[in-house]
Amino acid sequence: MRTVRFLATLILIGVFAVPPAHAANDDELMTMQRFIDLMQGYYSIIGAIHDVTANSEKSAILQMQKIKEVYDERGETARAASVFRDVLDSSTNPAIRGAAVLLLSETLKESGRSDEAVKVLIEGLDENVTRAEAGD
Repeated sequence: MRTVRFLATLILIGVFAVPPAHAANDDELMTMQRFIDLMQGYYSIIGAIHDVTANSEKSAILQMQKIKEVYDERGETARAASVFRDVLDSSTNPAIRGAAVLLLSETLKESGRSDEAVKVLIEGLDENVTRAEAGD
C-alpha cells in the first residue's frame, strides 16, 4: 500500500513540478487535472478497501453485508438468515455478533417474519447490555 501511495505522489509531483511542453492550452490542462483527480480517487478507494480487509472484524461485517446483498438481488433474502445464525452460533466477537444480529433481524423483517426479528433484536440488546454492565 505504501508503494502505491509513493508512486502516486511521484506522479503528482512530476505532473505539477514539470508540466509537459505540449500542454499548451487550458483544455489539455483541464484534462490532465481530471485524470489526476480520477487517479487520486482510485487510490483512495484502494486505500479504503485495504483498511477494511486488513481488519478481520470489518472484513467479516462487510462480507455479511455482501452476502445479504447477493441474496436480496437473487430474490432469496430469507436464505441469508441461516448464514447470520451460523455466525451467531460460532462467533464470540462482539462487533461481528452485533452486525450479525442487525443483519439477521433485517433479513427476518424483510422476509415477513417481524416477530422473530424483534426477538433477535431483544436477545442482541440483552447481550450488549450485559456486556456493557460487566465493563466490556
